[in-house]
Amino acid sequence: MGMATTRTRMPIVPTALLAVVLTACGGGPDEPAGRGEAPAPPSPSAASPEAVCVRLITYWAHDQLEASGGSQSDYQQKGLSDGQNTILLDVVARARKEAQASGAAAARKLVESEVRQRCAERYDEGNTGAPSAGWPQ
Repeated sequence: MGMATTRTRMPIVPTALLAVVLTACGGGPDEPAGRGEAPAPPSPSAASPEAVCVRLITYWAHDQLEASGGSQSDYQQKGLSDGQNTILLDVVARARKEAQASGAAAARKLVESEVRQRCAERYDEGNTGAPSAGWPQ
């Protein structure tokens, strides 16, 4: 007598169900998601490095200028590079002096203009602010 072979049968239902779900969802990114629906518009492009720089540093500068002294997080916890943190520290120091001399509104105005200028300089002509190798500056 020979050895009896036992075959394991794979259920057909999960495979068929997967085929139905994939067909209902559309075949690819250029095909409609369902019947009669137009494809979704492309997602907006990511913000430029300069715009991200301005948004982050402005936020943290205003945070640091609060009466409570703001967050005590380090620059990495704030999502800043070393170079962005240098801008933040410089701008906050200047803004504190401006606040003492001319008030909080003048300090906020200085933050807005100084951060835009410094980030524009940092990311001028496509410079990402990162060295060719190693950590971003």
